[in-house]
Amino acid sequence: MNPIDTRTIKSILDAGEIILKSGGEVNRVEDTITRMCLAYGFLRADVFTITSSIVVTVQTAQGEMITQTRRIYGYDTNLQRVHHINQLARQVCDSPLPIHSLEEEIEKIKNTPTLSLKKNMMVHALIAAVFSVFYGGGLRECCIGALIGVGLCLLLHYGESVIQNPLLRYFFCSAIGSLGICLFYHGGIDFNREAVALGNIMLLIPGLALTNAIRDMMNGDTVSGLLRLCDSLLRALAIAAGFISIMTLIGGFLS
Repeated sequence: MNPIDTRTIKSILDAGEIILKSGGEVNRVEDTITRMCLAYGFLRADVFTITSSIVVTVQTAQGEMITQTRRIYGYDTNLQRVHHINQLARQVCDSPLPIHSLEEEIEKIKNTPTLSLKKNMMVHALIAAVFSVFYGGGLRECCIGALIGVGLCLLLHYGESVIQNPLLRYFFCSAIGSLGICLFYHGGIDFNREAVALGNIMLLIPGLALTNAIRDMMNGDTVSGLLRLCDSLLRALAIAAGFISIMTLIGGFLS
């Protein structure tokens, strides 16, 4: 077995993993890996991808069959990385890079800086504020929604290292968000609680995963689409359960 072929497949798998973990759909992962494999001279590439695994089997010019599998753990939505991998794949298809250059480019993309915590807090505050107004709130709801949005951002950021299970993490974050709204209300501030609650729920709803689930099923990747759909529905259920549990325990939330 040629070591260069093995390194090439590993690097291409790295590219596919980045797409899948960063929010790309299954069809994009399989198409990118296939095109890159053919660009590097493999006679055939068979790729099978689901939300938690990528399997690639290629046929070399010498007639050897090489298979590599990659288990996917966790997701971190970053469409900028998806864009960079797409650009790299187009470059490879036009003119294949030397293997060491390919590895370096993929490593750069993998280490693409994300938003700092401060910027992320500002984004969460803005989104929560806008949706609070969208659902019928005013200036007061906008400000309260922004404050709770900042709190949710901090919970999501620091809770990832404490609560490994994503369903429990989203349940906990939504429960704390609901508690914050109740505390503002019972503290004597009169505001539209429903608007603020809906505005902050939108921060947690897995919209991209649900969209990709529908796209996967429309592209014929039924298994992957159903897996994503189940994951999205379970996460939405955990978010709803978190809000409802605090409403029920404290009471007076919607009265």
